[in-house]
Amino acid sequence: MTSTAADKPSHDPAQFSKYRALYGLLVVSLGSMMGPLDAAVNVAFPVITTFFNLEIRDIQWIVIVYVLAQSCVTIVFGNLGDLYGHKRVFMIGAAACAIIHFLIGFAPNYASLVVLRIFQGLSVGTALSCGPAIVTFLYPPAQKRYALGMFTMLFGLGLAIGPVIGGWLLEHFRWPSVFWYRTPIALAAFILAIWLPLPHQPPASKPVFDMKGVLYLVLMLGIFVLLISMTRRAPGALLPLAMLFIWLVASWLFVRHELSVPQPVIQVRHYAKPVFAGIQITTLAINFFLFTIFLLFPYMMSARGDVSLLWSGIILAVYPCGTISGGYLGGRLSRSVSSLALVRAGIAITAAGLIGIGLSGSMASVAPVMIFLFCTGLGLGAFQVGNLDLTTSILSVSERGVAGSLVNVGRLLGILTGASGITWLFDLLNTHGDQMLAFRNTYVMLGAALLAFGLVVNFTVFRKVANEHT
Repeated sequence: MTSTAADKPSHDPAQFSKYRALYGLLVVSLGSMMGPLDAAVNVAFPVITTFFNLEIRDIQWIVIVYVLAQSCVTIVFGNLGDLYGHKRVFMIGAAACAIIHFLIGFAPNYASLVVLRIFQGLSVGTALSCGPAIVTFLYPPAQKRYALGMFTMLFGLGLAIGPVIGGWLLEHFRWPSVFWYRTPIALAAFILAIWLPLPHQPPASKPVFDMKGVLYLVLMLGIFVLLISMTRRAPGALLPLAMLFIWLVASWLFVRHELSVPQPVIQVRHYAKPVFAGIQITTLAINFFLFTIFLLFPYMMSARGDVSLLWSGIILAVYPCGTISGGYLGGRLSRSVSSLALVRAGIAITAAGLIGIGLSGSMASVAPVMIFLFCTGLGLGAFQVGNLDLTTSILSVSERGVAGSLVNVGRLLGILTGASGITWLFDLLNTHGDQMLAFRNTYVMLGAALLAFGLVVNFTVFRKVANEHT
């Protein structure tokens, strides 16, 4: 299938009109916000748990299936955008988001809600997959970094306002409202995308879509999730060991296939470099520990008894505000502070923030919690800037896009592991029925574990990185 003339970028200088580019940036950001605005659902976790009469650990599936579906489809439809036009893929994703976000609010039971979350993840992943590519086509090459920076800030804005919107909606409406409010937003993005000025850049050569690699990836990640879940619930060790063996086989098949094709889904060969692999493991680890905030923090605020749902959303929004600030400062300090220093400082600050959240969670005032939330986000933002720069520096210039996708793989695995592992730890600490104490201990233990992990990688992986850059 070939691209139409409307799908091809014009070389007319007028095409780079400031207003046309700004229009396109806002439309793409509007559709891409379907992802970060899902933070409203995190605020609704306690309400959904009560409505469906669930245990806290059961809410993990709301997270797992959504993140797994979204992440896998993002990789798939990014490739399809190269083949058939990024505008088309974006519009399909926006239309699907409008439909699914309307239907999911009518889920009659928890099982159907989980199934619809899968379709929600697929639709959001489709809309997100081509957003950055479209943005780079809206502006001339000299302004590409500016465009991506604006897109990233707008994306972060969605993550910050999502919890606030969710809290307000829950104060006035039922839990389905945290899904329904995004239907008109997605519909507006679909309609406005019709006039996107630069929808598609035809590739120099036709890409090959690695469907077999995608299937292996989905199989490997799906078995990984089942392995974590069964290890937690199995009465003996036989079933988890069997699942571990199956996962190892699936992983081996995936790696073997990816090494044998010219255009793989993931460039797994880079993981053979010890420094690169160590940095990606660090990405996985920090996302594992920090997912505690979006997973358990709404429950901790609910357990206090003196924080409304609206204020719970406002307080949670402080975290992404800190991340935006950390990313901005990390970029501003790029000339005077090394990327390795940003990564080290980011880990230390986030670890201290998690411990602080745990120690201050039951204080009479919520101000200390908000301060530590901001600090935790600040550390994550600094870490992300330094981590991405280190990753792209290790790989060649021609593989910068690959570097970004590999960092996203580490983030995905961290979230998937955190969704199950963190609730597991909380259940172990909640044996005496004092939920607030269990929440506090969970944060303190995870913060201490992240600090210990940071010390280990500092004297192993980061020392090698420092030696290579001197």
